[in-house]
Amino acid sequence: MDREINILGGGISGLACAIILCKNGYDVNIYEKREVTGKRFNSDWQGIENWSEETDVLDELKSFGIDLSFDYVPVCELDLHYSDKIRTLTGDNACYLVKRGTADDCLDTCLLNQAKNMGVKILYGTMPDENTPVHVIATGPEKGNIFAKGIKFRTNSPDNYHMAFGDDIAKGFYSYLLIKNGEATIATVFDNKNLHDSENFLNNTIDYFSNYYNPEEVKSGRKFGGFGYFDIRKTLHDDNGAMLIGEAGGLQDYLWGFGMRYAFQSANFAARSIMTGESYDILIRENLHQKLKHSQRNRKLFEILGPLACPLAYHLFNRSKDPLKLLNVVYR
Repeated sequence: MDREINILGGGISGLACAIILCKNGYDVNIYEKREVTGKRFNSDWQGIENWSEETDVLDELKSFGIDLSFDYVPVCELDLHYSDKIRTLTGDNACYLVKRGTADDCLDTCLLNQAKNMGVKILYGTMPDENTPVHVIATGPEKGNIFAKGIKFRTNSPDNYHMAFGDDIAKGFYSYLLIKNGEATIATVFDNKNLHDSENFLNNTIDYFSNYYNPEEVKSGRKFGGFGYFDIRKTLHDDNGAMLIGEAGGLQDYLWGFGMRYAFQSANFAARSIMTGESYDILIRENLHQKLKHSQRNRKLFEILGPLACPLAYHLFNRSKDPLKLLNVVYR
């Protein structure tokens, strides 16, 4: 294959793919329709899950050649809420919090700087012409079936992390509050069937967690919204043969809505396919499809159980001596 590779989309999956290819001697161009990398985020805290596999996700990123120059916070303790019940879950590095956005310490900016320093050419506000072959598509989700609505705000409250279940908060999904170093993110996660209730979900979430911060602090915060897309596709190539990575290919956890680990892994598999000639579809099928299918199964189980789903999930976590191991089993 030609040593010049063109990637459509400059989010974390596109940048990661470019970094891996550049480290292996390829000239990489990224076409990004936005004018700034990370612009759709607000420096809000988001999680990279670390429970679905034995390998620590940060070790995995380093093995791809990605520098860990961004701010990350290991979460070893999480308060799980259901109704008036609270269980503190503990486990080493169950998840890593990262900030998404345009600030210097955000994941997006640090990946951008690494890519630029390696010589990746990033063309903002530009689309390739019809004569330019596109090898990788990393444009993110075109539509959503997982949604989030929240507020980023400053607080004087101490560091703490919370996740809450309950249909009054977000039907079948959850809400969360993450506070670290005076920066807080509060949000609710829900599906497309409940878009019309999103404002109620957010207000209920704010009320529910109000004992953990000064309610006046939230009023000066900045609202944000986002969406993700899950799909199990027969092929992860478009009609022109370009590989679809990250959420452009529907690679998302359908149970909890986590997608960053899939973004990095699929970026690595796409780069590997370019470098070795291996089938990208087969790499995804052999390494990620089982987790995708299990997340779909678990989401369907939640929907079938209806009002019993949330109390059952809380009961299982509450009774488990090793909640992280339980999560790991769920994905296998």
